[in-house]
Order: sequence, then structure tokens, then C-alpha cells
Amino acid sequence: MSTTQTSSQVQVGSTGRILAAGLGFVEGPVALDAEHIAVTSINRGRIYRVPLDGREPEMLVETGGGPNGLAVGRGSELWIAQNGGTVMGSRSTIAASPSIQRWASGLETVQTANLFAPSDCVIGPDGLLWLTDPADHRLTGTAKPGCLRSYDPVRGELRIQRENLQFPNGLAFAEDPQELYVAETTPGIVRRYRVDATGCRPDGWQYRLNHGKPDGLAVDAEGWLWIAGSIGDNLLAVDRAGQIRHQTHFGDGVLVTSVCFAGPDLRTLVVTIARGGTVVALPAPNPGLPLPVWRSK
Repeated sequence: MSTTQTSSQVQVGSTGRILAAGLGFVEGPVALDAEHIAVTSINRGRIYRVPLDGREPEMLVETGGGPNGLAVGRGSELWIAQNGGTVMGSRSTIAASPSIQRWASGLETVQTANLFAPSDCVIGPDGLLWLTDPADHRLTGTAKPGCLRSYDPVRGELRIQRENLQFPNGLAFAEDPQELYVAETTPGIVRRYRVDATGCRPDGWQYRLNHGKPDGLAVDAEGWLWIAGSIGDNLLAVDRAGQIRHQTHFGDGVLVTSVCFAGPDLRTLVVTIARGGTVVALPAPNPGLPLPVWRSK
């Protein structure tokens, strides 16, 4: 594939488009509707709405701290995994502790107790907010044990679903509503868990990256798992047998942080890249799997 290089050293290829740049350390992309996505800017303490048609992005809300992951709720509200500025310094003058935040008509902090530094989140088929909560962000060696948690928006209950995870990061539900993929960044592994009334336990499937470390995740309609490779500067897709079906490299030292599906029929891959605060759109080989919150409507 031929590549073109942007001023921020991000290579988007002949079919890629730069949707936005200069937004800071971008993360957590999620589709808002068929025409827009939202992304977080961790080092600016902001959330931006980015149109898919090339128009200028706009700031939705300044959360303070370090907003990391986003999830769309059943009422189209945004849930925010807020690391509290523990991952990197924030330009925002608004103080925020590690927490779960919610934004609709305004911003509210709904949970602060018993959290390390929330990273990514998704509303599951059960209506709970599932979130990863790393205690350490080491990329090598052994990280302090973090958790996979769930939060009940109705009862306000926070629960630990899995403990002793090394830098738990991206997460995504499969087409089977009882299958949940969770990235552990430090060891470079994505594991699949079985979620049911008895709890959350590994089902034996795992994928270890040969290049890069797993960050954000997404699943498409063919069951391919899309993995943002962070320090590998890559995006890859593996099928349920663990075979690589697609891989894209975006340059050297650009840090690919996350991925989501967006646009009409979810046929656009949106990738967030830390270098240059860049948001990239690519045509998806397969349409995306709708998030559980959309499947339940």
C-alpha cells in the first residue's frame, strides 16, 4: 500500500483520511451517531466531537484531569473513564480525581471511591458499565495488579469482576453477549472472558501480540478483533482462530491508542493516534459489530 505522510509523521495510506489533528493525546473514540464520533484528549482534559465529513471538531466538554475512555449509554449520554491526571500531566485547570463521570446536559462525577485510574469502558449487554482500572502503566516487567470492574448506573454499585490484571486497558464485547475481550498491556496479551450470572472467568482464548502492546479494542461483524497496537504504531485484526487478517502501520513512534467503528452501517474504522493528536478514518474490510447499547434497542 502506498503511503502519504502528514506533517505529524502519521502515515494514513492511499485510502486513509485525517479527520482531525492537533487535539492532544487522543484516546477513547466512540460513535455518537452516523455522522460524528467523540474522542478524549487525556492531556487537555477535554472531550471533542469530530465530524466524519471533514468539518472542524468542536469541544463537547472540559472534564478536567485525564479523560481516557468513553462509552455511549442507553439514553445517548456519555460515560467517561477518568484517570484523574495520573497517567500524564493535564493542561486543564479543572481538578478531577480518578473516577467515573457522566455527561449529558451537564457533567457529573458519579463514582470516586475505590478506583485506581480508569482507562477504558463500555456499556455491556447487561446494562452495566464495564471498565478497566489499571494500578500501573508499565509497558515492560511486572505491573502493579489492576482490575476489571463493573458499575451499575441504577444502583450505583461498583464491583470487581477480575483482579490481578497487569495494566488492563481496552475492552470489547463480542457478538455473543457473554464474551468479553480485555487487553492487558504490560504482558501484551488480549484475553477473552465468559460473562454470566455466576461471574466473569477466562474461557481459554488469548492472543499475544508479536509487535506492539494492546490498547483499545473493537469487534466487527465477522468476529474479527481489532487491536490498537500502541507502541507498535500499528492496528491489526485477528479472527477467532487467532490468525491475523489485517494489519496497518501508521509510521514510527506515533503511538496508536484506540479504534472504533463509525459512519453509516459502521463501515468506517476510526483510529486515534497520539502523535499530532490525530484522528484517522479508514474503510473497514467488514462492517463493525454494533455496540451492545445499540443492539439492545
